[in-house]
Amino acid sequence: MTNDKILFCFGMGFAGGALGRLLLAEGWSVIGTARDAAGCNALKEAGFEACLFTGIEPGEDVAELLASASHVLNSVPPGANDPVLTHHGADLKQYADQQWFGLLSTVGVYGEHHGGWVDEDTKPKPIASRSLERLKAEQDWQAFFEGMVIDPHIFRLSGIYGPGRNQLEAIKRGKVRSIVKQGQVFNRVHVEDIAQFLYGSMLTPKAGHVFNISDDEPSPSQDVVSYACELLGIDPLPEVKFEEADLSPMARSFYGECKRVRNDRIKRVLRIELKYPTYREGLIELSAAM
Repeated sequence: MTNDKILFCFGMGFAGGALGRLLLAEGWSVIGTARDAAGCNALKEAGFEACLFTGIEPGEDVAELLASASHVLNSVPPGANDPVLTHHGADLKQYADQQWFGLLSTVGVYGEHHGGWVDEDTKPKPIASRSLERLKAEQDWQAFFEGMVIDPHIFRLSGIYGPGRNQLEAIKRGKVRSIVKQGQVFNRVHVEDIAQFLYGSMLTPKAGHVFNISDDEPSPSQDVVSYACELLGIDPLPEVKFEEADLSPMARSFYGECKRVRNDRIKRVLRIELKYPTYREGLIELSAAM
């Protein structure tokens, strides 16, 4: 019999760490995996229990620790196959006492919509290889849980920002430009909003649901950069036309899709409002913390 307040998080990175800190404050126990010893030590220093999972082979202590968990979150990026499903799917079936399983995915699965709105009922048509892999992972996990007591909760995330990972920090390090592509907008989401929605889902599971976790205002990237400069008290960065920007293939691929993401379902079902409904509220708080 498991304790009902133990989270096991595969791949405790930026989003998983934010959820973990929230849970610790609420009296939960949190177990996370990392890819190497240094990552495990960092998790332990943050107050979590930690175990090694490289994704290449089964984690040595994963099965035993997984057996004690009441809730499981998978935030490991999939490749051609999901490494958690490949190496520890049998353990999840063996220890079937979990009350909740969450999978982090991406709004990239919707593909290109030329600035149109998408929601969870929009048929996925991913373009980028990483989004194709995410959609396959969603489908594989749905098939895995078919006929079991619980169903996966799938969370499609927009671009994540938060402490240490935001435009304010990027500007200070000289790692951002104000790139303009006509008509291009992106949704974003503060990592603390991801954490609060995941926690809300854990407390009131809605089996089989797919949720978008996104802010309320899809915006051009140059608007966010300009606002960050204003908060930093510096002149706006010079704008660079997308066609003239020397971007890496990965960076360029993000501009290959344009969509506006609706988040009505998760707010309605979980009855939770965003702490940071737009990038402005998020950057204001991050600026104050700096």
